[in-house]
Amino acid sequence: MEGDKKGIIRPLKNTEFRVKSNSFEGTIIIPDISGFTSFVNSMDFSLGKEITIELLQVIIDQNILNLTISEIEGDAILFYKKSTLTLQQVKKQYEQMLSAFSDKVNTLSLQYGFEIKLSLKLVAHYGEISTYTIGGFEKLYGKPVIEAHQLLKNPIKSNSYFLITEDFFNATSQTVNKTHYSGSKLCEVYGSLKNIGYIFFDYEADRDNPSINGYLR
Repeated sequence: MEGDKKGIIRPLKNTEFRVKSNSFEGTIIIPDISGFTSFVNSMDFSLGKEITIELLQVIIDQNILNLTISEIEGDAILFYKKSTLTLQQVKKQYEQMLSAFSDKVNTLSLQYGFEIKLSLKLVAHYGEISTYTIGGFEKLYGKPVIEAHQLLKNPIKSNSYFLITEDFFNATSQTVNKTHYSGSKLCEVYGSLKNIGYIFFDYEADRDNPSINGYLR
């Protein structure tokens, strides 16, 4: 925004802003590169950028659920879909991305002659969201978007897992045996603590038989 001599605020020139007022219930999927901060801090700038581009492209190429990309966020990609998904669909999507990502990491490690210590995690959430367009880019808006990003900042020790929230399960009318899960999670959302139930499937130790952990209310 910019002001004129009369103090009137006017839109910046060449900037188009358009709001889509209609909200919708949708699924949020965020695959995120584990170990990225250490990677950037220890890597040559140009080489690190090239490796990052190749790895993000691998994630995009494995989009078997036809998810819409809202934003590429450095070490993560914000996807969404205007419908519910099943646990098995998300599981298959994550496993597809993880396999291709790991293969690419191994290929690049051999190509450049050093070990690239990166892996992939994924968060799946559900709720009321909307989109808006600014400067030709469509952006995703809504409280569930904030919650999904906050859930990436969790105490899980694994670098290879996918996490499904209880809101996701409720939306798909899927049930799970809550006796299998223990622990708790407080997620800070908009400056306050919100209890968000989730489970996560840990692939770090055994990718063929991931362990299941988490907390459901």
